[in-house]
This record gives sequence, C-alpha cells and structure tokens, in this order.
Amino acid sequence: MDRNQRVEVEHRSEEQGARQQSVRRVEAYIAADPALRGRYERAKALRKVARYSNNYDMTSRCNLSCEGCYYFEGDDYKRSKEVADLAQWKALFEAEAARGVTFANFVGAEPSLVQERIALAMPCLPRGVIFSNGIAKIDRAINYTILLSVWGDEKATQTLRGASVLHKALRNYEGDQRARVLLTISAKNIDQIAAVTRIIADYGIKLSYNYFSPTESYLRKLANETPNDDEFYRLSSQADNMQLSSAALERVRDRIDDMIDTYPDIVFHSRAFNHAVTNPDGIYDVDPATNIARNCAGKHSSWHQTHRVDLKLSDGKCCTPNTNCKTCRLSSISLSSFMFRLNEFTVSHEAFVNWLDICDQWGQGHLLATDRVWANVKSEMLPEPVKTSAAA
Repeated sequence: MDRNQRVEVEHRSEEQGARQQSVRRVEAYIAADPALRGRYERAKALRKVARYSNNYDMTSRCNLSCEGCYYFEGDDYKRSKEVADLAQWKALFEAEAARGVTFANFVGAEPSLVQERIALAMPCLPRGVIFSNGIAKIDRAINYTILLSVWGDEKATQTLRGASVLHKALRNYEGDQRARVLLTISAKNIDQIAAVTRIIADYGIKLSYNYFSPTESYLRKLANETPNDDEFYRLSSQADNMQLSSAALERVRDRIDDMIDTYPDIVFHSRAFNHAVTNPDGIYDVDPATNIARNCAGKHSSWHQTHRVDLKLSDGKCCTPNTNCKTCRLSSISLSSFMFRLNEFTVSHEAFVNWLDICDQWGQGHLLATDRVWANVKSEMLPEPVKTSAAA
C-alpha cells in the first residue's frame, strides 16, 4: 500500500469514527427528548429521497431577462444544442429511473415552456420540483412541486427581470397546492422583504427565501468594470450591484427572522437555516487550488448529476456551474448540503434540533404535502437508491 492509499484509508477511518460518534450523540439527545424520534425518522426519510437527486436542464429558452441570471450569465449553457425529440427525453427519464434516481430537479432556463417534456418524466420519476418564474401556468396534470421564483415587488421585478410579472405569477398559482414561492433577496430588494412577503401571504402561497449568489461571469464584469448590455448585465456596476455584503447579510437575516415570526403559517423558512446561510464567511469548504466547494451536495458526483439540454451529462463543477462557490447561498443546494452534514449539527441538543428544522424546510419546499414522508413513515420503508458512476 503506497502513501496515498494509506492516507485515503486513514481518512475513511476518521470519517467512519466521526459518523459513529454522531450517531451516539443523536441517540443521547433523543433519549433525553423522545419527542425528537419521529422528526429524526422523517429527516432520514427525507435524506433518502434527496440522496440521488439529479438536475435536468429542460430548455435554453426563457421569457425573462434576469440581472445576473444563473443560467445565462456564464458559458456553460453554450456547450450544448437543445434536443427537441420527445422520444429521446422519454428514454432519458426511463434510464434515470432504472439507475435509481430518487428526485428530479427540473430547471432552466424556464422549464414551464416545455411542459410536454416534464410530463414524460412523471411515470418514471414520481418525486420532483419544477423551478419556474410562474409566467406560464403549468398543467394541473403535472403533479410535481413548483417553486416560483420572485425577485421583489412589481417595480423591482420590472427592473431586475425585464417584465412586470409578479402578480401574474401569483394569480396563476393562487390556490394551487403544488406551488411555493422562493423569494430571492439581493442588495436591490432588502427593504422590500416585509412588503413582498405580505403580498405573497395575501395570495395564500407558502414561501421561503433564496439568497442572491453571483456567477463567476457577473463578478468578473464587476471587477473589470465591463459596460452594461441589454440582456443579463443591464444595470450593475462596481458601486451598485446585487451582491450581499456582510452588513447586508446581517440585515437580511434580521428581516427574514421577523417574517418567520410574523407569518408562521405561510413562511416555512427555518431560523436555523437563515442564520447559517447569512454567515459572511460562507457555508462551504472551498478548495483553494480549484475554488470549488468540497462539501456541496450540488457538486457533480456519482450521487448527483446534471443533464444539459442535449441530454448529455454536464462536465461543469455542479448543477449551477456558473455560480461562485465562495459566495454561493442558493437555498435549494444549501439545504440539501446541510442535510448531508449531520456531523456538524451533533455538537449540542440545540444544534441537532436546528438540523431537523433544516431537513423539514427542504421537505416542505420540495415535496408535495400529500407525500408519504410527511406521514412520518419509517426511513427503512423507502427504497435505497442505486449508486451509479458519473459516467453511467
């Protein structure tokens, strides 16, 4: 056994020891507070659902032009030509089910523009979430959770996204039990958090919050003082942009905490997640040699892959490859990352409860309310995902 092999064996042994220690601590917390047992079983079930969670870029078309767009403000999308043949999409989803994919993320540019493709996934992948801007109403027969992206009030939406579509999107999904809102907070709309949350609450749609995370391209343009264009970099500059500074993150944290208290039946954002994500030091262990996060659940691996619009596997670093890892706070990815970092949350009873809250937030945002996980099923009742290689 050479030196590298010995180091790998030692690392695995240390990881196993840490996991065993975490399990012992969890059992001690549950023994002291038996009411946590059901929540822990549900958290384990949620992790099994999320364990093999793949992303699918459904189309490179969109009906908005969002400032600093995660999809278009970068070069990754340019590497593939969109497949229109529905038979090929059907074959992809059948193959994904055969490989044991447990959850599907239907993403952009704007997946609601190709609903016929999403419908093909339903018989194969029963659990999933559609990330949509809400302008096009998704057919009721498509029984996936729908996360509606909102970027501020009507004026801010016009400025930041290129069209006044806030109320149109909310009207489209008023009373729709599939829908939740993901309100993206940037330096441009912090003062609107309370007002926009109230607007969404008036429509009766449950909501959570997202944190603007700049792409590498957006950051380069700021640093280089690149002139504005008429697409996805229309209004930002070094002096005035969407980035969340340390001071801004503190303001965001406090205002979201207020919303959690004010709208307990509408806002399902957990205080634990809010405080973790607004840490100005970031939330990932970033490799200084590559600037890529080591402990991100969105990183491409044998457990998590992204198919581009040409149906081929992405060779990007993660499911949002344009985003800068050091400043990434994208909610969906951050939530799933924390779900698989239990060891960090077993240092105290309070930290463990925080982890349970974070797991529940992922579940409420990604699963339908009718999903059996919310009936507190035992985790062993859920099938183990089939691990495959990234080249599969």
